[in-house]
Amino acid sequence: VILCRRPPMSGGRQRRYNTVCARTVDKKEKKVQIIEAAIREFAAKGFSRTTVSDIANAAGIGKGTVYEYFANKEEIVHEAFMFFMHTMEPDFQAILISTDPAKEKLIQILDGFSHSMDSEYHVKLMEVMFEFWSGAIKDKSSKGMMFKEMLKFYQAYREIFADIIIEGMGDGSFRKDINPRNTAAMIVGALDGLMVQWLLEQEAFDFRDVLKTITITLLKGITAGK
Repeated sequence: VILCRRPPMSGGRQRRYNTVCARTVDKKEKKVQIIEAAIREFAAKGFSRTTVSDIANAAGIGKGTVYEYFANKEEIVHEAFMFFMHTMEPDFQAILISTDPAKEKLIQILDGFSHSMDSEYHVKLMEVMFEFWSGAIKDKSSKGMMFKEMLKFYQAYREIFADIIIEGMGDGSFRKDINPRNTAAMIVGALDGLMVQWLLEQEAFDFRDVLKTITITLLKGITAGK
């Protein structure tokens, strides 16, 4: 816990000031604690079967404490999704702004997905992702929060791959007769499909090996001829 500091005051006011600052930091930590507990419960039981009591028990706090931070379960779901988005996003920005050739950038980003499956925590996050995905499919209304957030999620990922492909077409690395946005949609679809299969049956194949095959096959198809 980080304590805020200011010049000493008389009458014990310094101590009260530090206590308020410490509580501010504690509230942020507590909120993350609740969100992480919710993600674990969502992964194990799904959204509909998870209760606020389940989340409170998983976080090691009282049910009333949860309501100090969130108005209802729907708000927890939304915050969990935003947390998921931030946590699962590899360091794309560093790769995109690097001076590496477009082909190498594509390999690095795909390899980032491979490494994300090394962590049990990230595997749990992927399980929750498909809970979000299922919720978005069921709620396609213009006001559906889950649908709009998932729409932005996929648009952003397609744009990342499309930008790299366009860059590669410009520097001569990739063929100029391919459609970059269609190719980006294909890559995202392949990644999603691979993750679904692996989460359902992790013993069936090695995630890294199959992703490497996808990468090699993709590059053979889009790399410009000599």
